Amino acid sequence: MLRRRLLELTAAAAAGAAQKRDQPAGNDTAVAGATPDTTPRVGIVLSSFKGSEDHDGTKLKGLRSPAPPDGPLSAAQLDEMVRKAIELGNTRRGGLPTIVEVGDWVVVKPRIAVHRSAGGRAVAGSVADPRVVRTLIAWLAEHRLGKRITVAEGPSWSAEQPFDAWNSDWDGAFGKISYRAMVDEFARKHPAVRFDIVDLNGDETMEMRAPGRDTGGAYQVPNTLMQCDKLITVAPLATSAQTGVSLTLGSYLGALPGSIYGRLKERASSLAQPHQLLADLFSFHPADYAILGGEWGIEGDAPFGPRAAAIRHNLVLAGANAVAVDAVGVSVMGFVPSRIRHLELAAKRGLGTIETDSIWTRGNAIDEAKRPFRPAASG
Repeated sequence: MLRRRLLELTAAAAAGAAQKRDQPAGNDTAVAGATPDTTPRVGIVLSSFKGSEDHDGTKLKGLRSPAPPDGPLSAAQLDEMVRKAIELGNTRRGGLPTIVEVGDWVVVKPRIAVHRSAGGRAVAGSVADPRVVRTLIAWLAEHRLGKRITVAEGPSWSAEQPFDAWNSDWDGAFGKISYRAMVDEFARKHPAVRFDIVDLNGDETMEMRAPGRDTGGAYQVPNTLMQCDKLITVAPLATSAQTGVSLTLGSYLGALPGSIYGRLKERASSLAQPHQLLADLFSFHPADYAILGGEWGIEGDAPFGPRAAAIRHNLVLAGANAVAVDAVGVSVMGFVPSRIRHLELAAKRGLGTIETDSIWTRGNAIDEAKRPFRPAASG
């Protein structure tokens, strides 16, 4: 695949990421990255979505089985929400079906920063809802998109003892689903596609400087993220003690190999300030598609602070421009996108817009979906 040529490219070449999607079909100079749509679309689906009218007057059908935003969801209800958000997040170019190609190596990167409660249980909102990941992979397989589909993340966890993120059933928080069982199930159902898991904590890396930066330390970037053809991120709505919010860009901390940067990725602090760090990591391979939300989020001093707590907010956001998706997510959480420094920096680098008035939201309105999250004491 063309993207694998990145092994031979310099970090300067990666600076061209923002132009990839504007290149005509057949262009052989494509590099990792995602171009912001001039009018990005973001699907917003609350569990209570009963239909709406689009900006151009088009009637949008609601969910078949709507449910209260603050109540429990069945797997089937969440599955329908994710599919509806993907449908509504389509752009004029066709959305996810035109982003992922049949022969692509697709990496699905969930956020896994496991916070353990005083009782030793995993706090649900500290990790991406694996049921959302499962629906995404099922959607790709059903549409015959992707020759290899990899679940990849560099998990971190608050407790000192090792945590097996790939075999955990999350103490039943998500219907006792584990990533290992999920991948094995898809492998049996779709033998023509390769399904696997890559733990980025031990992945081989390449040394790269952030595009557009002449100073600062060089990063060790996992080969998996740089070699894959398409990268799709899944993250919960989450606050952050360091950067205010986490969301898609915040989930890129999981791209840092723990073998180099530590279990909590703490050694990366020597490379840049937190907001700069997230913008840098995102710029190496901006998500080709982003999904936020699920049944649970986390608020307070997340992910590992003592005041961090799960919050139920049955919402799914989806779109092809991760910066725009994060801007909508920030607004839904009750914050101001322009005050989130890593999003502001990503926008200045041309990786997307954070002006919600310039984003075509479809489904629920931002004000309908809004549920203020308790902010971190710092960040």
